[in-house]
Amino acid sequence: MEMMGAMMTFGAVLFGLLALYLPIAQMNFDQYGVRVRPRKKVEGPSEAQKQKESAINNALKSLGEAVLTTFPQVCDERTKILLIHADYRTPAHLATFIGIKTAMVAGIDILCMFSGMDILLKVAAMVGAAFVAWTMPNFFLAGRVKKRQDLILLELPTVIDLLIVCAQAGLGLLMCIDKVQKETHDTCPNLSSELEQLIHDVKVFAKSVPIALKDMGERCGVEDITSMASALISAESKGSDISYPLKQQAVALRDKLKRKKEEEASKTPVKMVPVIMLFVMPLILCPMLGPAVITIIQALGPAFGGGK
Repeated sequence: MEMMGAMMTFGAVLFGLLALYLPIAQMNFDQYGVRVRPRKKVEGPSEAQKQKESAINNALKSLGEAVLTTFPQVCDERTKILLIHADYRTPAHLATFIGIKTAMVAGIDILCMFSGMDILLKVAAMVGAAFVAWTMPNFFLAGRVKKRQDLILLELPTVIDLLIVCAQAGLGLLMCIDKVQKETHDTCPNLSSELEQLIHDVKVFAKSVPIALKDMGERCGVEDITSMASALISAESKGSDISYPLKQQAVALRDKLKRKKEEEASKTPVKMVPVIMLFVMPLILCPMLGPAVITIIQALGPAFGGGK
């Protein structure tokens, strides 16, 4: 019986880890797959990352759809915003995410159920563990959002510079965005997909380019894109050249990235202190103080009854 319980515990933990690692592994595979082979031509706008078909994904999606159908209030507004910012924008992604959280809660509750605690402690442990298991995927999703926003900020100056070149060549704003989107498909994949969605919004939903650009900033959760859209809206309303606000935006963004890197560099010595204290200082102090400590122990041993 104990062996069966241990095997069930190991299987539940392994299933939870696989379900938790699957979105991260899929994201890393999609990110580094560009270096191995060129990207395939995508027909139509890239609204979001297409979810790959697999047995685990289908099971988690079915579980999530069942939970959302029964309890639609389990998906709060913050979770939806995080999924949109992380580029998981289809209903299948939402259902899969809820399925992952439900599977983790069920697995951790099964582990607590087969534990040898008293009934009251078992119920309390199940409630607490279920709360932790339900909220834990949100932290990983927030990390995915922050990583994608950092990548967008790194790609944004290059895209702005190319927009400036196209604008100075006499192209319109929509033509500039279309040209830059095609040229940056491999070098700036995140912004390229967002620009493709922007072009789709303009052509299909008849949005103006600055408004669609502002919607793209809200969709990505990046304030710099929203501020650039506001500057372009002001420039278009006055009939002035759009290259001037783009230049200002590029300079401000590069200054912001430079200050961020300087802040990260200034924090490096502080982060190195625990590493030095744990791994470097013992290697230095042991050869220096080791013989002295042995000599002191031998000298004070007789005084404390440790020897003659």
